[in-house]
Amino acid sequence: MALSTKLENMQKKKEELEGELQSLTEKEKTLKENVRTLEVKVAIQKLEEKIKAKREDVEKLESKKESLEKEFKEPETSEITEEQEPESTERVEEQEPDVMVTVSPVEESPQPQEQHKEEEKKKRRFF
Repeated sequence: MALSTKLENMQKKKEELEGELQSLTEKEKTLKENVRTLEVKVAIQKLEEKIKAKREDVEKLESKKESLEKEFKEPETSEITEEQEPESTERVEEQEPDVMVTVSPVEESPQPQEQHKEEEKKKRRFF
């Protein structure tokens, strides 16, 4: 009979260990799901922070753009007079289309001091 009680004890121990294993497996599964959920929440939070920072940057740029546009539009009277001048020169150019201008490079001669220095160097080479 000692053998049968020993066998029963071992069966009970086996069932307890299997139950514990199943419990731990379920706990592991739920923890993995919780970890995934938290990872997604953290990623969402980081994205929201980036979006907030980007929105602030965009708002700053938009306000800067608006202020620059206001500055650009304020001196309209000076711009009108400046714009009228080029139009008058364009008209002159349109009236004389046959005029051709050629440009040739101009060679500059070395300055007298530089010539003197070069001559001195040449003289020293021979000695």
